[in-house]
Amino acid sequence: MSGHTTLQSVEKTIRVLEVFMHFDRAAVTLSEIADALEWSRPATHQYLTTLVHTGWLQQDSRRKYRLSIRAAAFGRFATAHAGVPEAVSRRMRALVERLEEPISFAVRNGESALIVERLEPRRSLSVRREAERLLPLSSTSGQVLLAFDPHSTAAEQEPYLDDLAVIREQGYSVHRAVWMGDAIEVIAVPLMQGDECLGALSVIAPEGRMAMDDSIDVMLEARRALEAELSAGLVA
Repeated sequence: MSGHTTLQSVEKTIRVLEVFMHFDRAAVTLSEIADALEWSRPATHQYLTTLVHTGWLQQDSRRKYRLSIRAAAFGRFATAHAGVPEAVSRRMRALVERLEEPISFAVRNGESALIVERLEPRRSLSVRREAERLLPLSSTSGQVLLAFDPHSTAAEQEPYLDDLAVIREQGYSVHRAVWMGDAIEVIAVPLMQGDECLGALSVIAPEGRMAMDDSIDVMLEARRALEAELSAGLVA
């Protein structure tokens, strides 16, 4: 938890913009946005009206809201100048070569974990499955982000307190689940820069294919090396 004073109006404005990524279509109604945010319609309408006035949203003839051209231009700028650090991408490529399994990097996105980069191993014969970009906070990467993000709230952490305590103590999360009909195993580690959690680095594989203890050691080694490199760059 952060001890700094924050502006709730700014936090809520960011939540309104982030909520659009939770829909599978561009234009959504006031009611859909209010329900997704669990806010009242009048409060939601006030924020939407402000964002339309400032040019970040636009409202069409059916009174549905969508992100504006200004938001799209900002997104292109962010992709070019605030993407995944090269050190992270380089380390991900090394992990793919070493573990021969898909490696993902996820960041906190409101009430979800968003996969911003995913690298696949090269195999002579493989079946590609498109990974979900938005993951719940109950996922392996989501739990790591909740455990190490200093901005996560007590209300967000409350359903998982015991699990988060274990994750903080051991420095990683392991999860076994069923995905698209297959049993899988996932290992995720946080990537810290000072007190900030930049994201969660994870590896996923069919159950039984990874040597779990060795793979955990490899992921923790990657975390230590990356954090040292990022810290050195910050000092420099």
